[in-house]
Amino acid sequence: MLRRDFLTTAGVGAVSALGVGACASAGLVPIGGGKVAAAEIDKDPFALLPGGVVVFGALDASALIATQLGADVASLVASLVPLGAESNFSPVRDVARVLGGVYAMQGVDFCAVVRGNFDVVAISAAAAKQATVPSGAPLVRTQYGPYELFTVGNLGFVLLTQQTLLSGNEIGMRRALDRLRFNRLGRSLQPWMIELSETTGLVFGAAGDFGAESAMSVGPNGLLVSSPRATSAAQPVLEAAAKNFPFLSELRAMRVLGNFQAPGVNLVGSLTYTTPERAENGAVALKNLSQMAQFAGLLSSFGFGAGLSPAQIAVSGSDVGFAQPVDLSFARMALNMLGGSVRR
Repeated sequence: MLRRDFLTTAGVGAVSALGVGACASAGLVPIGGGKVAAAEIDKDPFALLPGGVVVFGALDASALIATQLGADVASLVASLVPLGAESNFSPVRDVARVLGGVYAMQGVDFCAVVRGNFDVVAISAAAAKQATVPSGAPLVRTQYGPYELFTVGNLGFVLLTQQTLLSGNEIGMRRALDRLRFNRLGRSLQPWMIELSETTGLVFGAAGDFGAESAMSVGPNGLLVSSPRATSAAQPVLEAAAKNFPFLSELRAMRVLGNFQAPGVNLVGSLTYTTPERAENGAVALKNLSQMAQFAGLLSSFGFGAGLSPAQIAVSGSDVGFAQPVDLSFARMALNMLGGSVRR
């Protein structure tokens, strides 16, 4: 099993027009049929995300925007909060942190909590006149229960407080808003996902739950242990993809931490499999030279050189630990691809 310090040391962590006004002035947000103080919303963004997340991600936008990837991160954030100049919004200036989840609801859906500073009056005014956003589409305001939902195409967001908003596609947003309408605030994410996102020094991280009951529970002597579940909506997708990428076969959990240091971005994490034997197979697949050559060819086709540097890989029980340096060009391509997926 992987020790906890392997990850930490190697890796290093809205409402109607009246409702928006009430949120800004009185500091109350409708939750579970009652009213909750804005401070309660702001202090625990994890409580806003629905449970059942397949892949969870955390992004320190402030830290990344200050790096050479700043423009690419700002573009990604603008995809989540598609506002124009009329809304007095700037991704570089106004967004500090993003927490998001990918779900298997009706296909692939997502919902994110964006923390920062938002001009409630300017955003509401821009929506009232259906001002266009940078993509050229209009910003449309509709009512969903007690919440004012702003949409651009299939992407929507809800201002909960001046410092917190929810963003997502239509299905993801409705799932999140229904949960807030009918339930009290409370964390529904796997505790190990939250723990990973709070790692000291974390710039970004991701956690995938593909059937692991508790992918980061701590066993004897501080070892990480896992208990695979029987089914997960992600498993058929992973097994289909395993035909081209064998390391995905019988993968049940993923933890990835990232920081921004030379040569660009450094990733460290672990993959959890159903059995130690499958973990050994997964490690071999990661090391497979033909697969790496295929990946290098893909990068070359995008004009990014020969590919990634070799990864450091170690097997411990049902887990495969890895450390992977990534150059700036590949990191930039990945961010642009992620932003394109959000916009679709």
